[in-house]
Amino acid sequence: MVYQLISLDMDGTLLDNDLKISNENISAIHQAALQNKYVVIATGRSLSEMNPYMERLKDIRYFILESGAVIFDRLKNKMIYQKYFEKNAVEQIIKISYKQDLMPHYFTGGHSYSFTEKMMHMDKYNMAKFQDFYLENVRKIIDFNEFKEKYSDKIEKIIFYHQSIQEMDLCYQYLHDIAIEKPTVGISIEMSPQGVNKASALKMLCQILDISLNRTIAIGDSDNDLEILNQVGLAIAVENANENVKNICNEIVKDNHHHGVAQAIKKYLLVDD
Repeated sequence: MVYQLISLDMDGTLLDNDLKISNENISAIHQAALQNKYVVIATGRSLSEMNPYMERLKDIRYFILESGAVIFDRLKNKMIYQKYFEKNAVEQIIKISYKQDLMPHYFTGGHSYSFTEKMMHMDKYNMAKFQDFYLENVRKIIDFNEFKEKYSDKIEKIIFYHQSIQEMDLCYQYLHDIAIEKPTVGISIEMSPQGVNKASALKMLCQILDISLNRTIAIGDSDNDLEILNQVGLAIAVENANENVKNICNEIVKDNHHHGVAQAIKKYLLVDD
C-alpha cells in the first residue's frame, strides 16, 4: 500500500519527554513534504498552544486541534472547521467542576483558558512539567462570570485535571449522563462535543483532500488516539503508548524519546527512489 498522509499526535508521540521535537523527527517530516506527502498534526492542544512549535513545523499545512473540534489550515491562516458544545452541556460541566478541587481548562477560538491560581500549582494536579508552558501559553481567566457570558456558546473542548485516579473516576460518574465525548488521559478527562474526535476530523480533512482513509497512517500513544487509530489504513503506536493503544495497532515503533515518529515516516510513508 502506498500511503499519502500520516497523522501525528503531539504529547507523548512527536514531542519527547522534554516537550521538544527532535531534529530526526523534523528531518523526516521535511522528507515527506519533498515527496508531496501530507503530514498532519492531530492533537488535543489549541492553536495557541502550538505556537512554540510552528516554526519547527513549517512543512505542515493542516492541524487537527482540540481533539478534533478544530481543523486549522496554515496556508489560508484560518480555521476551516470548528465544532462547539451545546450551551446546556457546558453549563452542566461547569456545575460539576465545582464538586471537586480540580483544574478546568477551556478551549475556544484557537485559545485555551484556565485560572492563574490553578496553573501556579499544577503539581497538585499531576501536571507539574507543563506549568511553565501553561503560564506562558494558556490565557488566564480573571472574571469567570464574564468568561461564561462571552464564551459559553463557543466552547470547543474542556479538560478536567484531577488530583487522583479516584477523584477522576468520581468525576466521570458525575459526567455520565451528559451526551459528550469524555476519554480519559492519565488522570484527566478530555471532553469534546458528541461525535467529535480526531478520527471525525481526519475523515473530514481526507474528504477535502480527496484521499482515501485506507491510504492514511496515524501514530499515537493514548486513549484519545484510539478512534483515529481505528479509522486509518495503518495504525502505529510508539513504544511508550499504553496497552489499549498497542493492542489495536498494526505496528509499534521506537518511543517518543527515540524518534519513533521519524522511524514511522521513513518506513511506512516515504517512497524509495
